[in-house]
Amino acid sequence: MIAFVRDYVRPLVDEVSVDNLGNVVGILKGSEYPDYRLMLQAHMDEVGLIVRNITNNGFLLIERVGGIPEKSLLGQRVDIMTDDGQLIPGYVGTKSHHITTSEEKYKVPKIHDMFIDIGLNTLDGVKQAGVQVGDPITYRPNYHRFGDGMICSKALDNRVGIFILLEILNSFAKQRPRCTIIFSFTVLEEFSIRGSLPTITATKPDAIISLDITIATDTPVDPPLHPVAMRRGPAIKMMDFHGRGTLGGMFSSPKLRRFIERIANQEEIPLQREVIVGVITDPAFQLYLGEKGYVIAGISIPHRYSHASIQMCHELDIANTIKLIESTAMAFTPDIDFSRG
Repeated sequence: MIAFVRDYVRPLVDEVSVDNLGNVVGILKGSEYPDYRLMLQAHMDEVGLIVRNITNNGFLLIERVGGIPEKSLLGQRVDIMTDDGQLIPGYVGTKSHHITTSEEKYKVPKIHDMFIDIGLNTLDGVKQAGVQVGDPITYRPNYHRFGDGMICSKALDNRVGIFILLEILNSFAKQRPRCTIIFSFTVLEEFSIRGSLPTITATKPDAIISLDITIATDTPVDPPLHPVAMRRGPAIKMMDFHGRGTLGGMFSSPKLRRFIERIANQEEIPLQREVIVGVITDPAFQLYLGEKGYVIAGISIPHRYSHASIQMCHELDIANTIKLIESTAMAFTPDIDFSRG
């Protein structure tokens, strides 16, 4: 992803860089206010697994990287990436139904009780295939479009945000906005939520709009955490909070959030509101950087089945998010007051 995004944006921006963590930053200078900077960001990384050990009979033992859910893993096809760039197919093993006890039937095994079968039966065979301890593992790609414009794929969290930024960049490369736009494609969000921090200290934006997914609570099994649903447009983040150990979270800057809401109203773009506990993304720790902190708002794309292999977003919400961010960035100038109080 780092190489793909770097090579994609290079001909479309004035500057591109990749830092030591792998964050890709492309800068498109504004036509009127080149010194006034708006950052648009989305994270490139995805949840996955890592090989932690290999048994003598050729099975891979695994550890989680990010919040990949055990309940979504059994029976899944995965790819193991070797040091030389090969993708080795494998499957997360599951106990055969005929010998599953009644006590086990409704239990999800813990990650250290799971394994991956790559079709080899010796440790030496696995090594000869190029698989080693520490190799990364991801869900197998499975993109498809169905229904009335529904998109299904692994890693829509947050590849949908990357797609939106690239679409906006294509548009801005033809018609520059008045201020400078920093396109930031970040790493390690799923791992520590702090991988993006060097992009802020390196570019010092005047404001940041962060794109990520949020939970659409419109299926029969989702509790009504908030009123966000598919097909009703993006959501403006009012508040998020981790709530599990790390005391991280954010309130969108009130004046930046209201500015975005005014743009949505003027352009007749549907915009929902999001308040959620248990979800955070890049701004959670960006807020506190620098001498003054940063002006940040979050825009979320409604999304189903988070961190599973069958994540879903709707084309209508994607299109409306592109329109909203484009319109907001085009209207962004130094005349807008984002001060507190």
